[in-house]
Amino acid sequence: MNSVSLPSDVVMEIMSRVPGKSLARFRLVSKQFRSLLSDPCFLRLHHSRSRDSLFTLTAFSNELSNLYKLRYKFYVTNKANGLIHKFTEDFSTHRRPKANGLPIGEFTEDYRTHKSSIRMLSSHHQLLCFVCEGGIHLCDPLNKELKNLPNPTFSRCCNFNKPGDCLVSFGFVDATMQYKVIKWPHDLDENRTRRLPSGLITVWKKVNELKFEVLNIDIVEDGRLKVSPWRLRRRLCPYLLQLSSQVHVNGYIYWTTSDFQIVSFSLQDETFSAINPKPPCFSLDTQGSKKSSYFTLSGRRGNLWMVDYDVPSQIMEIWKMEDRRGGWANIHKINLKGTHPKKIDCKVKMLDIRSDEVLFKLSSTSKRLFICYDAKTNTLEKCGRESRDYELCHSTDGLLSIDNLAMFHACRPLSCFLSW
Repeated sequence: MNSVSLPSDVVMEIMSRVPGKSLARFRLVSKQFRSLLSDPCFLRLHHSRSRDSLFTLTAFSNELSNLYKLRYKFYVTNKANGLIHKFTEDFSTHRRPKANGLPIGEFTEDYRTHKSSIRMLSSHHQLLCFVCEGGIHLCDPLNKELKNLPNPTFSRCCNFNKPGDCLVSFGFVDATMQYKVIKWPHDLDENRTRRLPSGLITVWKKVNELKFEVLNIDIVEDGRLKVSPWRLRRRLCPYLLQLSSQVHVNGYIYWTTSDFQIVSFSLQDETFSAINPKPPCFSLDTQGSKKSSYFTLSGRRGNLWMVDYDVPSQIMEIWKMEDRRGGWANIHKINLKGTHPKKIDCKVKMLDIRSDEVLFKLSSTSKRLFICYDAKTNTLEKCGRESRDYELCHSTDGLLSIDNLAMFHACRPLSCFLSW
């Protein structure tokens, strides 16, 4: 019987539709399969197929495993909302509470209720990033793997072990096939207090030259990952960044500014630029009608969204950026009347969005509600109340493994890697 071989492009097309766990085993079949499944072109193709079937990772805070740790329960679900698996992780808080000389057993509930939380950062790729006071962690939710990333040997930018000293961004660059972690310092040159587009009173920054630290995580042979040393970078940034507004979408970090701009940072080029045009709703009305509106950015399912919530009318509009040139479309206009009794101090955070459904959190000083909007029936449904810390983000299927993460261990100071 004669053997029949398929063209390589046909084999690649077939393999791109196979789940990542199976493909990892196929690498052992032959040298030809190993070469094909390690090819960057194939990895990009498999990732593009996986984007249509995103996995959702949901995290709930649980009881403290001890005074210095946070415990979270994670649930991974597929596109049809079916549970893939669940797991539990403990995170160090690095806090040592002052109890005025009281024994550990006599610490008040004050400390327990004011503990910190983790932040989950999505790259819209296979891996996620968890950030807490104990450090920065790389996570593969499908394989239930978690690895600590190194801190800089010497940091001129900020000390991550001190809460509030820096903000962390995370994303994936498709052109170079690498993940990037960036630490932005809070202690920039100019600090002032102002009412920002999100409606919060907070600190805004404006500097001509911004220093930040970058960690590259490169994809190497057989889907393994190699972590580079931290690099200190300097870039021009003439914008009033609202640092806490950051979201990641397709290789860019986006922020709003206190003077109603949207600024992007390219993870590939590591440069800043303003997005024009911006959403029609996002502007400073000289008549003052926008003083009661809250604007928030959201990076969900590979798209950049702007949420405009007008408090007096309780109308929420959701805008979507159609392309990088700044085209925006009004996707939903939702009337939230009757969903919350205290509309004066109410704020909205969009957690997820599909073609005809929106999940968001409505919060005030009194309570936090989860609400689902059905665009087909134009109805709102309350999905519960938040009693614990809650996080939600997405990831894709893939062939990567963080089990044998190759770390950089040299002891040279960070100044050796200073780049301009």
